[in-house]
Amino acid sequence: MRLMEQIRTRRFLRDAATVVGIIIIVFVWWLLTFNDYQHDARAYWNLDLDAPYVSSVVGGREAYLYSPAFAQLVWPLTLVPWEVFAGVWAALNLGALVWLAGPIIGAGLLVIPGSPVIDEVGTGNIHLLMAGAIYAGFRWPGAWAFVILTKVAPGAGLLYFAGARRWRALAIGAGLTLAISAASFLTAPGLWFDWIETLRNSTDVAIPSEIAIIPGPIWARTLAASVLALVGGLVGWRWLVPVAATLALPVPWSSGLSVLVAVIALWRSGMLTEQRATAS
Repeated sequence: MRLMEQIRTRRFLRDAATVVGIIIIVFVWWLLTFNDYQHDARAYWNLDLDAPYVSSVVGGREAYLYSPAFAQLVWPLTLVPWEVFAGVWAALNLGALVWLAGPIIGAGLLVIPGSPVIDEVGTGNIHLLMAGAIYAGFRWPGAWAFVILTKVAPGAGLLYFAGARRWRALAIGAGLTLAISAASFLTAPGLWFDWIETLRNSTDVAIPSEIAIIPGPIWARTLAASVLALVGGLVGWRWLVPVAATLALPVPWSSGLSVLVAVIALWRSGMLTEQRATAS
């Protein structure tokens, strides 16, 4: 009887925590939708598909820095009022958080003072969506196209499959990225040249020390991330992939640590390490 009571108590506490977590997440969605937040997301809503890179510079307010393919993907949402876009974008970010971390841990990450996750959803960036793509990428490698066609350098995490000798997964991730890029280029080649020029000009922009939580130039961090991903594949440590992607973020400000929520998802699903077949 005592054991049954303990089980019922734990179940009640878990269910109560889940309800509280959902209430917190819904409240945060309301704040993000109907108040002046998600400043980064305004760059996606305000983009001019004919000339998205006219005033784009790292650190600039409402600067659009992702590929033309991503711009073409989100363009239909730019036709709706900002409140609608804000609500949809907040739902995407919070939905990714709940999917990855669950409502209890997800809500906890939203209320912990100084949490990079509340900073992430407050600005409306894409780091949580990247975390979702990285987590999903172990099952559907094509998800890496999202990472590569937005932040670019964190795509070094795809090299995990090279280290793991999972060549089919590597080919799917790289192949789908190339296919999307080719289709986008055929519809708007000029935008791709503009984007490449924007990225080239951005490499010389100094990142303020107060937001650059990971030191070092982007080339060095990307190289280190590539090594981490390869090592992760060799030894089967999947959790190293979100770490590598975080290390390679072009602008490593605190909200970028939200990519590490993918580690929580791997832990919750028992996928922190790769299960390898052993010879008998």
